Parts: sequence; C-alpha cells; structure tokens
Amino acid sequence: MKALLSILLLAFSLSLHGQAEESKLRYRIEAKTFESGEADIRKVLEYTARPLWKNFPGYKVEPMVITASNSGPIVIFQRNARQEIVVKLDTHKTYWSQYAYQWAHELCHVLCGFREDGRENKWFEETLCELSSLFCMRAMVSDWKKKPPYPNWKNYSESLQSYADNVISNYEKVDMLGLAAYYQKHEPELRKSATLRNLNGTMAAALLPVFEKNPRHWEAIRYLNVTPARSGLTFRQYLAKWKKDAPKKHHGLIDGIARVFAVE
Repeated sequence: MKALLSILLLAFSLSLHGQAEESKLRYRIEAKTFESGEADIRKVLEYTARPLWKNFPGYKVEPMVITASNSGPIVIFQRNARQEIVVKLDTHKTYWSQYAYQWAHELCHVLCGFREDGRENKWFEETLCELSSLFCMRAMVSDWKKKPPYPNWKNYSESLQSYADNVISNYEKVDMLGLAAYYQKHEPELRKSATLRNLNGTMAAALLPVFEKNPRHWEAIRYLNVTPARSGLTFRQYLAKWKKDAPKKHHGLIDGIARVFAVE
C-alpha cells in the first residue's frame, strides 16, 4: 500500500518547471471591524498567504478589502464601490489561528476565480479551499518558528500547529487509496451541496500530501474556472475542462486527481 501511495505521489510530481518572480497581493484591512491592530492582522495574513501565493509567479489579483463578518467567512465577488473584491472573515481581536484558517480558504477562492455556473462540481473547489487552509497553516508554522512576525510571538507557532492538527483530527481518516470509494459513496450529496464541510475536509486531508510534496501545483487552480462549467457536467468532464484550460505542466496533477477519484 505504501508503495502504491509513493507511485501516486510521483505521478503528481511530473511536468513541473521553474518559477518566475513572485508578485504582490494587494489588499487593505478594515482593522476596526476586527477590534485589533492593522499591523498585527497584516502580519498574520502575510504569513498565512506566503506558502500559497509564492506558487503564483507573475499572477496579478485584483485589489481586495479584508473586513470582519458575524455571519461566516465569505468572498463577495461583486466588486464594491472601490472596485475591490470583498473578503469577509468571521473572527476578531487576536484569534490569529482563526484569521489564518479562514483567510487561506477565502484566498483560495479568489485564486480559483469565480463563475456562477456548474454548481454540481463546486464541491471540488470547496475541497481545494479547505485544503488551502490546512496547507497554509501547516506551512506557516515552520516559517513562524524560524522568523516570527515579532520575537514575542514565536511560541504562537504551537497554537497554529494545534489548530491545524485539531481540524484534521475531526475528519474521517481516508487516504488517497480510499478517496475513490469515499467520493462514490457521497457523490449525490456533494452534487447537491458544495459546502458539506466534513466531506470537503476529509477529502482535503487525503489530498494534502500531494500539495505538500509539490506546492507548485497550486498554480493549477488559476485555470479551474477559466471557461464555464455547463450544468450537468460529470466530475470526469469537469476535470477534463480544467485540464484543457490549464498549461501542460499541470496536466500531471489533474490526471492524478482523476485517477485517485477513479474518474480517469
């Protein structure tokens, strides 16, 4: 079984090349809505985004505004009066782990782009964004230990690690070899509702080793919503659309995902 997992991970690693220079994420923070200091919030958001964003060389994202919400985190893709993407995080004060977890998820949605179509397969984007939360939090722990935002924040890396570990521990234990059966069991539910968090999270945790081994594959999500997903697409057809829109260097990833979900 371990040998088969190694083969799958190797297959996911094919067709990757070097990277160009990283560009900057542009966002302003409405700090008063969080009841916390802007400089501190920005540090947390920067550390969270770095492991993900560095895999998008030369990519420019429209300006964003980060504001607080009391009704759950969400991205509002309809631009505000300042032509910004609105990212709402449902946290406040100094709950830095919540900021990190939610910001990584919503930033992933921004990087995926947005289309109000093909809702039957939106569960996959939600799974990727849950995966982004797990990936970013685990990666930022290492950065935080080596060079914390402030010297007196160094030990907070333990809280970040515990938060991520606790999230994963609450999901069902499914690895890549069991992902196809898990998906087939829950496919009807997923096609009806994209945000079944336990299902999204279980699949995200199963895929986590792929992206931790080859983080540059994150760039592939840029192409997830380039063209419309017509209503009624099967998951196989949805992945085929993604592959057609993505550069060849990401075809290994998409083929690998199709393989582990048994829709190749």
